[in-house]
Amino acid sequence: MTSDPAAPNAPAVYLYYEERVDDKLHFHKVYAEVKILTEKGKEEFSEIEIPYEQGESAPEGETANDQNVNNVRGRTIEPDGTVVPFTGKPYRKQLLKAGEEKIMEKVFSLPDVRVGSIIEYQYTIDYEANWLMSPSWIIQQDLYVHEAHYHFVPTDTGETIMSTDAQGHENAVSHLIYYQWLPKGTQVREGLDGFDLVVDNVPPLQHEPYTPPIDSYSYRLIFYYSPYDTGEAFWKAEGKYWSKDLDRFAEPSGRIKAAVAQIVSAGDNEDQKLQKIYAAVMTVENTDFTREHTQQENKAEGQKVKTAADIWGNKRGDSNEITRLFIAMARAAGFKTYAMIVTVRDQNLLNLGYLFWPQLSDEIAIVNVDGKEQYFDPGERYCEYGKLDWEHDQMVGIRQTDNGTKVAEAPSAVYKDNATLRTADLTLAANGEVQGQIRITMRGTEALRWRHFALAHDEEATKKAFEKQIQARVPAGVQVKMNHFLALSDYTSNLMAVLDVSGTMGTVTGKRAFIPASFFEARAAPLFPAQERENPVDMGYPFVARDEINLTLGPGLSVASVPAKVSIPYPQMAEYQAAYGGQGSIYKQVRLLALGNAIYKASEYPQLRDFFQKVGAQDQQQVVLDRVAVSAGAEPNAAPGTKR
Repeated sequence: MTSDPAAPNAPAVYLYYEERVDDKLHFHKVYAEVKILTEKGKEEFSEIEIPYEQGESAPEGETANDQNVNNVRGRTIEPDGTVVPFTGKPYRKQLLKAGEEKIMEKVFSLPDVRVGSIIEYQYTIDYEANWLMSPSWIIQQDLYVHEAHYHFVPTDTGETIMSTDAQGHENAVSHLIYYQWLPKGTQVREGLDGFDLVVDNVPPLQHEPYTPPIDSYSYRLIFYYSPYDTGEAFWKAEGKYWSKDLDRFAEPSGRIKAAVAQIVSAGDNEDQKLQKIYAAVMTVENTDFTREHTQQENKAEGQKVKTAADIWGNKRGDSNEITRLFIAMARAAGFKTYAMIVTVRDQNLLNLGYLFWPQLSDEIAIVNVDGKEQYFDPGERYCEYGKLDWEHDQMVGIRQTDNGTKVAEAPSAVYKDNATLRTADLTLAANGEVQGQIRITMRGTEALRWRHFALAHDEEATKKAFEKQIQARVPAGVQVKMNHFLALSDYTSNLMAVLDVSGTMGTVTGKRAFIPASFFEARAAPLFPAQERENPVDMGYPFVARDEINLTLGPGLSVASVPAKVSIPYPQMAEYQAAYGGQGSIYKQVRLLALGNAIYKASEYPQLRDFFQKVGAQDQQQVVLDRVAVSAGAEPNAAPGTKR
């Protein structure tokens, strides 16, 4: 068997998977049988990785939460039935160190794995007797699961149990609760010795283009020892802890008020005041975009970080610390200012049923300006005033209010916030040689994306990456060369990229020549080739993109025909327009694509796909040119109006 009818084209499948967690005996056991179907599956299971935690030390009188991997066993069953046991030893490696905790893993390789093999392995993770490790089971994985069994034995609920939440608060546990998101017809069963779950025929996660982070909503079963009896109580209490800590950090202290007095002027209106505060905060080094400074470095420099005033004094901080500095200064200037904490849109979505505060990571600011709330993202280096990074648009999170905290959603950008203008001024000679210049002006998310890229790399690497992006879309034979950027580090101005154009363009057949009608989209890959889709679509952000092509033809060439003007509507969602003009030696095109909404349900996919299929087809239209013999006195590749 080298293919599975239940999972066509799968690299491997789980024939059987089992996890058992026992909080009375303090162990976590895993057993798996995997069928290898392709070379890719063989590569994926060439090593088995077992992550676990290990504490370096613990406070006096306490035991570190050390986990130990034991009973590692395995074997390979070859296609002919030969059994090859695992006789080696796993080796350790460190994945991550955070404070006094280390994330480790043990790695081992099963012998003689080949396409058609079945691999079988098991291991046990033991943990300290004074720790409880309620399981978080992700039922749906990247591979098809034929059958799986999960079993959990909780500790006696009559015992006094203390739990520490993700924000460091210790509470007495009073409930064992669980969150479930399971395949239809599947249910958790509670028996005398714990909880059981049996599932079969679990489909793999479908990773389709432009998919939101669906891992956040995969099938799962998660248990909690919790002081809260409902999810609503959890988010309310955790939100209160977060809000209190933020207000302490963002206290508009005397140092903050003194700094604001130096920034704003008495005659400034509210918007002018806030723009000046935002600009001042943007001068602070953002260590998420440069580098994090070690505790030793901060100590040697005499720097400490306890409040927003420290961030201003140090002139550096991470993204959330800088956002809190902005909030502190806005409050010091008299603005009604709130904080909001959200997820990062391309990493995960907030699942309120999953009682885990670290789903939320990025803080943004909400300021009442002239009676209207506006959202700001000062923690995103170079983010424009009054805008959010697209990763925070439309994200559900927790925000402050006058009456505590509540679940809320950040606003969406409008398409005009993210505008790109691409202009090409070119000349085309009778022999097909093309030359000229491209200017691309960006405002909003596209500009921010390239500014962040430049922070992570350097200007030269950014030029090469930008050049590569444009090169992949312009007509075959055309060469683009990055000339320079304008305002690469000035978020208050539009970002401009200037590129030089050379090479050849078009196809010659006798007395005719054919050139692409849409210069910037001549080789763009069509969007959404698949006819069906399971997941929602996330296009990132709404935008408007306008192209203007001005092509001057050399001697011997003239415009014969151009495509007809076209408008492709997608009512209330998107629109495409293209107009073509040609007379004598001049060809012009204006192309406009506007996307008003970034997120689409799976049920809306057919209309979205149809729209972009039509757009793609239109972008492949061609312009027909007439070719005539050039007189001996004319330079074949000279620009119009020049002499030999």
